[in-house]
Amino acid sequence: VLSRLERVTARLEQLEAHLARSSGAPAASSTPAAAVANTVSQSDAAFVAAFDKLVTESLNVLSEKAKACGTDVEASFKEFQNAIGAQRAMLAVASRCKKPSDEEVFRKILQPTSNLMAKVESLRDRRSKCFNHLSMIAEGVACLQWVCVDKTPASLLGDMMPGSEMYGNKVIVEHKGKSEENVLFAQGFKNFLVELQKYVKAHHATGLSWNSNGGTDYFAAAAPAAAVPSAAGPPRAGPPPPP
Repeated sequence: VLSRLERVTARLEQLEAHLARSSGAPAASSTPAAAVANTVSQSDAAFVAAFDKLVTESLNVLSEKAKACGTDVEASFKEFQNAIGAQRAMLAVASRCKKPSDEEVFRKILQPTSNLMAKVESLRDRRSKCFNHLSMIAEGVACLQWVCVDKTPASLLGDMMPGSEMYGNKVIVEHKGKSEENVLFAQGFKNFLVELQKYVKAHHATGLSWNSNGGTDYFAAAAPAAAVPSAAGPPRAGPPPPP
């Protein structure tokens, strides 16, 4: 049985293998998915908005259920959301830029996602009473490697999803009739991966979609959007200094 560290190494080695067949783009933000969903630019392709819709409707709705499952599950799920946020930033870059020829550029934009994948895996603690939950999430985060696969990226999700589903089924069996929140979380997480695969089939059937007419300023495209001003306006100035 692989140790937790060995699993992280194995996943990253698998990621590197896919990278060898890919080319690149720049560093992405690790902003949580819930935050980036509100920063769609007019220059972003429709597939970015579709990803935001997927995250809002199928992933972020699970936050309260994850919290109800315990602090270990909540922490792991937040890191999963962060990984989704990093992938969303990568999609925004692809929608604005042409596919780069420099493999190192691709490595830079992928790095935040791969780091967060490793973080999710590192939280898979056998000592936790929620080990099955943590394993479900850790197996599921491997699905984010689809961006590295040309021709049939959805097939990667098909290969990775059963591992997550297996642990999700254990969660359901353990908590059925005892804790509805745990059951609903496991079912909802599986549904998100199913919907993610549908999204990839619909928008990236032959690989990550790049903008053939886009630019090459990958780092600018990856920069986070400026903060939206508060509806209350700028803060009031303090009182004048004493005479």
